[in-house]
Amino acid sequence: MDASALVKRYVAEPGSEEIRDAMSRADACLICRAGFVETVRAVGLVAGMPATNLLREEWASFGVIEIDQQLVEDAAELAIELQLRSLDALHLASALVLPREDLVFATWERRLHVAAKASGLEVMPQTLD
Repeated sequence: MDASALVKRYVAEPGSEEIRDAMSRADACLICRAGFVETVRAVGLVAGMPATNLLREEWASFGVIEIDQQLVEDAAELAIELQLRSLDALHLASALVLPREDLVFATWERRLHVAAKASGLEVMPQTLD
């Protein structure tokens, strides 16, 4: 099962269909290392601990942005400057170290969406209701 199938099987939140479609068309799906905790938690709460084993197996299908001192310093500045929660700032800082060509930052969290747009990223969805 690839990453988009994993999301399809276990994640049913606003935007899930849009994310699955984008993931199936993308050359790569990238996530900050901290996203592992968030994803395992979400899958475990919805589908139970056995489902997290599949996630652990499929984690390799994601490109992982490692957390280092520079990334956490950048995230700390973003958290203060843009009034973001810590993990949201870490995700945004991770995206900002990537080449912008063909990069789409997906979030349905309102403050993070606004911050990503203000940082010059193409966001998905384009607008939030």
